Amino acid sequence: MKARILYAVDSPRRLEVLYRSSAKAFKQALPDALSMRPDSSILQAWNERLFFTDLDDPKTARWQSRDIGWVLALSLIAGTLAKLPEFISLLNDERFYTRNVAGILAGALIAFFCILRSCPKKTVWTLAALGLGSLLYLNLLPDNPRSDTLVLACMHTPFFLWSLLGVAFLGGAWKNRPGRMDFIRYNGELLIYSTIILIGGMVLTGLTFALFSLIHLSIEEWYLRNVVVYGSVAAPIVASLIVERIVRDRFKIAPLLAKIFTPLFLLTTVVYLVAMGVQHKSPFTDRDFLIAFNGLLVVVLGLCVFSISERGAKVSPGIVDFMNMGLVSVTLLIDLVALSAILFRLSSYGFSPNRLAVLGGNLLAFCHLAGILYRYLRFARNKGPFESLENWIAGYIPAYAAWSLFVGIAFPLIFRLR
Repeated sequence: MKARILYAVDSPRRLEVLYRSSAKAFKQALPDALSMRPDSSILQAWNERLFFTDLDDPKTARWQSRDIGWVLALSLIAGTLAKLPEFISLLNDERFYTRNVAGILAGALIAFFCILRSCPKKTVWTLAALGLGSLLYLNLLPDNPRSDTLVLACMHTPFFLWSLLGVAFLGGAWKNRPGRMDFIRYNGELLIYSTIILIGGMVLTGLTFALFSLIHLSIEEWYLRNVVVYGSVAAPIVASLIVERIVRDRFKIAPLLAKIFTPLFLLTTVVYLVAMGVQHKSPFTDRDFLIAFNGLLVVVLGLCVFSISERGAKVSPGIVDFMNMGLVSVTLLIDLVALSAILFRLSSYGFSPNRLAVLGGNLLAFCHLAGILYRYLRFARNKGPFESLENWIAGYIPAYAAWSLFVGIAFPLIFRLR
């Protein structure tokens, strides 16, 4: 529907026909269409017609008491769960937080979207079973400070929980590929608004400490153990409410930042590869260097995917697209070097859980990037629609979820917590 709206954007008659053919689908797709064509006065008029809000009318105000009530309730529940080691002395702080902090945050956001999207009961119970089951399994793994698979399980389980959050975001319609692109866009806005809220919280914390010190009251310990904990947990929930209820189809920060940082990251990665060659640094023998290389790969891959997800489908290829393709190409080169280094270490030092996990992740990223570059080149040469590129990006998300679940669940069993 979004593509059909964009195709008919200059025809009031065609838009009216689309609306009459499926009013519900039209209303759902209109905000995304408007975000891609914010200059269209026709779409702006449709937006006011369908989503008009009288700020003076409490019945139609964006900040409804029901939404705020759920955010407060979820924040209190999540914050209390995060403080369990303080209430139960038997819980080890390090063990509890490494295995559960991601689950607490993801669980609160999953509950938020299940409520917001009015998910079917079957979806809610399925998400609850999968999320709680994965966390229960993670907590039942015995302690072994030297176990690589335990660390891998703690690192990969949050990615699986992130995929469950995507299902809740889509209201259970996990096969909806355009919806998956919306989920990617949501993640960008969530990251930005959560960061802004946390920075504001840091400023408030510093100001509070300074004010109370003037009257000789020391509240630092109590404030950090209570206000900071609840505030930190609440930040992504409040940010989600802002994105869903306030930002919606209006000005979004993430696309602007993507346009700014894409050329900067492209320049940085090219200079870094050249400097690496000049300095004769090699990820083949330096383990820390290989870890940094993979960290760079993850960051640049995320920027590539997000930058592409914010592009309008009907816009002709331009300089931004060529920079995106350049960034994808450089990222592919980085991935090739990383894969070569991993294979070298496997042949030289043998198999280990860490090397196999990194190899699988890099192979997944390489296939994803190769498919993106192929479809992007076809689009730039007018040999394929932009939708095929979006479908490839969105359709690949379950592969990451499956791999993270396999590493988190199967690796500790296969390698016996080695």
